[in-house]
Amino acid sequence: MVITYSDDQGGYPHPDHLRVHDISVVAFDRAGDGAWYPELGDPWEPSKLYYAIWSKARVMAIHEKFLELGLASPYDQAWLDRFGQDERITTRVFVGDHYDIRQRSLLAHATQVDPNSAFWFGLPDAVARTIHPYDEYILAASRVPTSIPEDDLFAGIRQ
Repeated sequence: MVITYSDDQGGYPHPDHLRVHDISVVAFDRAGDGAWYPELGDPWEPSKLYYAIWSKARVMAIHEKFLELGLASPYDQAWLDRFGQDERITTRVFVGDHYDIRQRSLLAHATQVDPNSAFWFGLPDAVARTIHPYDEYILAASRVPTSIPEDDLFAGIRQ
């Protein structure tokens, strides 16, 4: 499968994310076509294309937890006013048991993620891991049968 940024990035139109989306969609479409780069060998066609998103529900849950704990929320009104795509979500994957790995992965992006950022690290870990323990996706394309809603990115692929 291929996971990329959403086709609708009106809430956070980062130039790198926009470009990655554009390239990923083309790569998904062409990957199984042997006419593209035949010198690379037999083509392999991915089964599914997902857009990773942050739901409005996630943002609101985190924001409300900051306020409940008497902490300043990094989500200002501009963040809260951003559009949501919750109605487009097809797939919610429980990731609560992997919270520590996610945090270490974020910290590995030393040039992009400030380790002192309240946005990423403002809540105590014991609290943050329980607020919205899901990653959410939009199934943009599938070449295998699957049923919506999904709770597994490999639905329809695993035997």
